[in-house]
Amino acid sequence: MMKKQGRLITILILALIVVVFAVLNVDPVAINFGFTTVDWPLIIVIVVSLLIGAIITFLAATGSSLSQRKAQRQWTKEKADLEQGQEAKIKAAVEAEQVKQKATYDKLLADKEAELHEMNAKMKQLMQSKEV
Repeated sequence: MMKKQGRLITILILALIVVVFAVLNVDPVAINFGFTTVDWPLIIVIVVSLLIGAIITFLAATGSSLSQRKAQRQWTKEKADLEQGQEAKIKAAVEAEQVKQKATYDKLLADKEAELHEMNAKMKQLMQSKEV
């Protein structure tokens, strides 16, 4: 709130200075537009020059602001793309590790089942040799 009041006061002071300066300079001056020359009061020349300067400043600031917004949108999109890429890489790595772990588990399980079958076969053999 205080910033707005400070800006308003500054604008009013600057406007008052411009008005006083313009009122003190009301003599007609020759303005050459290249193809014609006109005699205008200096107050009009000052106010028109001030308005043209304000318009140029506004257009420059707007152009800069638009390019900054465009760059920010592009960076935001790139960031989102990078995050999605990272997530996809992480997901793929996790899935690959899960497949690897499952393959290792399945191999160990198959080895243990083979051992178990081998032991069962030996037990049957021992049992048959005891019966005989």
